[in-house]
Amino acid sequence: MVRRIPAEILLGLRLSFAGGRRAWVRTAMAAAGVAIGFAVLLLAASVPVMIQAREAREAARTDFAPGAPEVPAGDTLIVAGAEGQWGGDAIRGRLIWPESPAAPLPPGVRAFPADRQMYVSPALHAALAGPDGDVLRRQMPYEVVGTIEPAGLSGPAELTYYAGYREVGQLLGNGAQRVDTFGRPAADQPDDAGTYVTVAALVATLLLPIAIFIGAAFRFGTDTRDRRLAAIRLVGADRRAVLRIAVGESLAPAVLGSVAGLTLYLLARMWAADLPLFGFSAFPGDIRPVPALAASAVLLVVGLAAAMTLAGFRGATVEPLGVFRSSTTWQGRLWWRLIPLAASLALLYPLAGDAGAAGEEQTGLGVVLLVVALVPLLPYLVPLVSRLLPGGPASWQLASQQLRRNPAASTRAVTGIAVAVTGAIALHTFLAAATVNRARPDAPADPAYMLQADGALDPAAMRTRSAMFETVAGVHAGTIARRPVTSKDTEWGIGYLVVGDCAALSRLATLDRCADGDVFVFGDVGRSVTLQEGDIDPVPGRRIPIPRSARPAVLVGSDAQNVSRSVLMTSAAAPAVLTGTGRWLIETRVFTGPDAPVAVSRQIRGVAAEIDPIAHFTAFAPEYDKFAGLRTALNVGSTVILLMMGLGLLLDVAARLHERRRLLGVLTAVGARRSTVVWSVLLQAIVPLLAGLALATGIGIGLGAALMRMSQVPIRFDVPAVLTPVALGFTLVLATTVAVLLPAARRITSTEDLRYE
Repeated sequence: MVRRIPAEILLGLRLSFAGGRRAWVRTAMAAAGVAIGFAVLLLAASVPVMIQAREAREAARTDFAPGAPEVPAGDTLIVAGAEGQWGGDAIRGRLIWPESPAAPLPPGVRAFPADRQMYVSPALHAALAGPDGDVLRRQMPYEVVGTIEPAGLSGPAELTYYAGYREVGQLLGNGAQRVDTFGRPAADQPDDAGTYVTVAALVATLLLPIAIFIGAAFRFGTDTRDRRLAAIRLVGADRRAVLRIAVGESLAPAVLGSVAGLTLYLLARMWAADLPLFGFSAFPGDIRPVPALAASAVLLVVGLAAAMTLAGFRGATVEPLGVFRSSTTWQGRLWWRLIPLAASLALLYPLAGDAGAAGEEQTGLGVVLLVVALVPLLPYLVPLVSRLLPGGPASWQLASQQLRRNPAASTRAVTGIAVAVTGAIALHTFLAAATVNRARPDAPADPAYMLQADGALDPAAMRTRSAMFETVAGVHAGTIARRPVTSKDTEWGIGYLVVGDCAALSRLATLDRCADGDVFVFGDVGRSVTLQEGDIDPVPGRRIPIPRSARPAVLVGSDAQNVSRSVLMTSAAAPAVLTGTGRWLIETRVFTGPDAPVAVSRQIRGVAAEIDPIAHFTAFAPEYDKFAGLRTALNVGSTVILLMMGLGLLLDVAARLHERRRLLGVLTAVGARRSTVVWSVLLQAIVPLLAGLALATGIGIGLGAALMRMSQVPIRFDVPAVLTPVALGFTLVLATTVAVLLPAARRITSTEDLRYE
């Protein structure tokens, strides 16, 4: 007995290629589906290793440690952060200067760069040498003398550099600090839960149709397999032996698909550096699956193949004269089909109150269950719809009876399409809403960009800053200086003393008129204000009188909501004692048109870096599409899934027509017209399709709302984003069914096969 089981499984493997062209097509299609699914599973199993390797390299190069004690001068390195942006990628810049030859060397850098020289990552080097490289160089006007090795990079696509900057020592305490070692604990970064959940939805809507496609491929050509199994039964094999042979036959595409999937996985490793997603890229050496997860993927593929084969023999009896399948009225139970839906709604319920109330793991599981819930609900919905629809011609009556008796067979062809449409609606509506909402200023009067740095009050230097930004076409800028102030009868923090020219002040507040020397007040500030000295524990400083000629003004934009009282002075009105003293917040506000091109934002960043490489630069206008990578992945994945679903539909429709050819021949023999039979078959495809698309639309809209809520995007639905996937799904199913049905109409309604009866 022990020896018979492997022999029977091996016999099944041999028979999988012995059924002629249909067997080869069946095996090849199933292997293709297994290959894609297995490659995705291996990539998913590699994610923990990829993240761990990335975090280890990032931890090894950490230089800034918030809250760490100040390091005294010695064998130390002075470091200042100089962050930037290029398209959708952040630029990590560091200005460094050693205070001793024994100062710590950053990971991945062979030697300290000289003054105004830099080491860059390979990706940044390529960007500097590519189109618009001269614009990018404005953000880092240093000579490239080498590249950073992988030990100093989070990933191959990261844009980063280390630049020698002799004057960085002058910035100690104002954006720069000493370090005596690299690898300090980094501050925890908040996770982008919306991105995590979106990717979970994308993977779920990709893997489920692949599994359904594999099932369709396994069902194709089952009549040939049944004849072989009946012949084996005739020569003496028992029922268990026949099932083991059938399982062995299903293992052939599983093995071939696993080998092909491993090849796809290895190719994906080679291309990983060129396919960053959400700013995450990985070195090929980092992409290796966790052994336990890889073993689970193999077992899942083999188990899926065996389970689908055994499920195909439910209600079937393999006898020496053939395989007989029982035909009973379908009795579907609703309660267990609602379990995935109820579980998903319970997991996603916290989002209704607070977007951050549910963790990303809980929300991700809820999203996946919501997609999975569609699969068992569709077979129950189809007979319900067929009962509710009124009676009609004979073609509808024939189709309605078949839908009621065997809805599972009628819906399996469109379930994959419904799942794909669900994911497409959810993701496309979410991306449409996120694109409209991304990075908009809080108020129309707010600037598109802002450059902030501490410094002394110098009206001439402030005007120079504004003029530098206005060299960019279509850009207007205004520079102001602010200090926190109080008045004698109120607590600290009522507002600010703001100094700037009329052009800058008019962008900050609504003024009746303005000339150099004017003073404006917002709110009740009294006859004087007191400057506050210090940042952490401010103390009262110099008292500044308010002239009686000061006129009222109304702040606009976000300042109107966040500031209660303020004094606005033109440069000529500012007392001489304020000029060149104290630490002012020098704030340059940059305004662009509503549809400024990306090139403008790149030039603005270049100007900001030229003014002050470590100043705090904030972009409120949309510079890039954060979800461009996801949009590309969704489009590629949708194309692959649609092609697979189209092939799966062809196989499933052909298999069902082949199984029912004798029944359809009987209908023709008893007087049914060929058009009636053809229309009944077509209606059996259209009704499940409409039911599935209706269910997919509802679940897809709910899933899209969950993604918007999780990502804190205002919930809004774009009609084309909803209707386009529905139209594509309907067209694909209808075109596929017609493409198979019309050429086969004469053959399936033929009475020739009735001679076997």
